Amino acid sequence: MRLRETLLSAATITLLGGYVGALLLFSLVVAPTAFQVLPNSELAGKMVGPVLRSLYYYGALVGPVLAWIGWWRGRGAFSMGLPLILALLCLVAQFAITPAIEEIRDLAFAQPPDPEALRSFGRLHEAAIGTFTAIGLLSLGLVGVHAHADAKARSGH
Repeated sequence: MRLRETLLSAATITLLGGYVGALLLFSLVVAPTAFQVLPNSELAGKMVGPVLRSLYYYGALVGPVLAWIGWWRGRGAFSMGLPLILALLCLVAQFAITPAIEEIRDLAFAQPPDPEALRSFGRLHEAAIGTFTAIGLLSLGLVGVHAHADAKARSGH
């Protein structure tokens, strides 16, 4: 019993900690650097796109795993629901928002740019940023849920 709990705890820390770390690295280093050093925002967007795709696929895959671990550990509704919401947001970002952005990117950045495509691109980009922010906040919230449950278990309450 103790070995199983230790392994599940280690899996939670590894899966969730790695994801939060990757989200922070992307937000604080990769994306700002790409937009700073590349000659234009179109190239920077094309560079960060594959990184986002990897983050979204990882979140979509690890969310159900974390929900299962939360259920197996008897952690309650938040430890099961938050990772499923996280996975859903990753799927929406990857399969709804990102394709819509890619569909109008060329029109939005054409010379001259299409004004309607540029407005749509701006709205979609804001939706992408909002979704990414929600994913990050949910991930941090999930860290808090597990940290609280671990502290409670250690104190015997």
